[in-house]
Amino acid sequence: MVSGSREELLVECIASVYRVMDESPYTWTMTITCNTPGSGLSERLRARFQHIRTIDNVVSRGFAANHNTVLASSTARFVWLLNDDVVMLPGSVDRITEFMDAPENRRVAVVSPRLLNPDGSLQPSTYSFPTMPQTLLAFSGLREHAVTDRVLRLAAPVLRSRKGSSRFWAHDKTLEVDTFRGACVAVRMAAARDVGLMVEVALVGAEEVEWHRRLHEHGWKAVFFADASVIHHGSQTVADGTRDLYPEYLKGLLYYFRVHRPAVSFAVFCRSLLAIFAARAASARVRRDQSALYVARRYVEVIRESMKPPREPV
Repeated sequence: MVSGSREELLVECIASVYRVMDESPYTWTMTITCNTPGSGLSERLRARFQHIRTIDNVVSRGFAANHNTVLASSTARFVWLLNDDVVMLPGSVDRITEFMDAPENRRVAVVSPRLLNPDGSLQPSTYSFPTMPQTLLAFSGLREHAVTDRVLRLAAPVLRSRKGSSRFWAHDKTLEVDTFRGACVAVRMAAARDVGLMVEVALVGAEEVEWHRRLHEHGWKAVFFADASVIHHGSQTVADGTRDLYPEYLKGLLYYFRVHRPAVSFAVFCRSLLAIFAARAASARVRRDQSALYVARRYVEVIRESMKPPREPV
């Protein structure tokens, strides 16, 4: 797992892993990537928890880069990638490991349990692979209006009737999905070695979506597992971050579309996004909202950078 901005959540997560694994028959190790250089976190964790490995970043790194470091050095059959705002619940690791070990599931590459809010309510977590119209709608601001959001919630089960193809379903059945939130994921290392690791394009973003797409194209499966649950506090460790984090989410999506869509479609998509954020910047000027104006300009910078020709490998 990777440390975020709230050390108390990280400690709670580590303690929950110890509680769960103390009852497990499986051999395990834990690696904590300390992503807050100069904080002394690594020393505090090793003093409190025995038998953990820590990695101290010299500079803060992103979601994919941090997890790739651990994946690349692992000799285990399965590696669990955990957000530090997750609390593991009894049976979660054992049930998913048994599921992945079953012969009929040998092509299952990544598995996510049910995510629960701290109050025990469901945290929807499954999605279809993103589309350009869907992304344009999300960034247009229309989803922020209660009426539009209500209409889309009602339409989703009709337009995407396959369970797991959106977040609007009961999450009460184990099934193959396109992709899911990366808060708590069991990874089969044979699959990771087959397709390669996640691309490293953002601090926080949609890199795991592109990774799941690559796994799918190589005949591997992503599975939502309904018979195990964990608590996810929900982006708490990035909630205290700066405005600069918001455009980072778009970087992973832009990479996904650049790789998996025709060049002409990608160019039209980027120009449409530029028009959206130009309109949002104009609205921010009228409202004299300097924070919103700054974020809109940062989005424009990210989009323009993605439109540049790819750099040739050195």
